[in-house]
Amino acid sequence: MFAQSKEYPEARVVLDQLARSKNYFIAAINNEPRELNDYRIEKFDLRRDFVAFFSSCYVRSRKPEELIYRIALEVTQRRAEECVFVDDRPLNLENPRRLGMKAVHYQNASQLASELQKYGVEV
Repeated sequence: MFAQSKEYPEARVVLDQLARSKNYFIAAINNEPRELNDYRIEKFDLRRDFVAFFSSCYVRSRKPEELIYRIALEVTQRRAEECVFVDDRPLNLENPRRLGMKAVHYQNASQLASELQKYGVEV
């Protein structure tokens, strides 16, 4: 389970830039058991960039269920229109869009940066 965990260095550069700007509230939504969630947060120093983690093991909902996105919006006190959701699986983008979030299908770091800029996110 832990062996499949890997970091994407190019994407991390984009994430670090967003976090360093302090202009954005960066949260993660993931489908992971508690042990894997904790392992990845520590191993990849995710607290460096992410302010909040909405993990299926804690919120009792998982992507692509609408509830997990609603929980993230309610807890962070953000309006859907203010948010950009990024995921590598197209199925996970449908409900965020339905709720009013902008959504980006992650394919690579340069594409991510370009898509974010289209939404006014400065990378």
